[in-house]
Amino acid sequence: MDISIIKSDQVTTEGGIVIGHPEAPVTFVEFLNLACPYCRKWFLKSEEQLTKAVEAGQVRRIIKPYNKDKDDLLIGNLAHTYLPFDQPAIALNAIHFLYTHQKTWRPDLSDSEFDKYMQANLKLSPLDNTVQLAAIVDEAQAANIKFVPTIIAGEHIFDESITPEELDMILQAQ
Repeated sequence: MDISIIKSDQVTTEGGIVIGHPEAPVTFVEFLNLACPYCRKWFLKSEEQLTKAVEAGQVRRIIKPYNKDKDDLLIGNLAHTYLPFDQPAIALNAIHFLYTHQKTWRPDLSDSEFDKYMQANLKLSPLDNTVQLAAIVDEAQAANIKFVPTIIAGEHIFDESITPEELDMILQAQ
């Protein structure tokens, strides 16, 4: 990922699914697509570290489900419509479940099959979060974010290839 083209000053803390204390010293803004295997890798690999940091009041996470036009990610766009942005614990649980079980629903389920999958496994139905999702796409485009995952923490911009040690250095530096 060429981070030199990303305009991090165009990335805001508005919108998305907010997890953690608003006054935490470090804010991670995570542009993710739920059907992306690289986003899955990032989320699951960093989950324990970030959960501990959030619980300790060190980190606030803002997860921004990023709708992409790539064929393999379209079902992720559909999955985003099930996320209750105003209920971060439920949304985070759904994200964890969907990444953990990504191979069972991506890319083989039709829209109606996916709806049944979400209702059976998470008791979630599609929500009208079109405005929030469109704002995330607009923000990502203004910031020249082309790929998922893209994570921004202060001056640091990275993707799923960050090591746990590098992530820890970012957490400790703030």
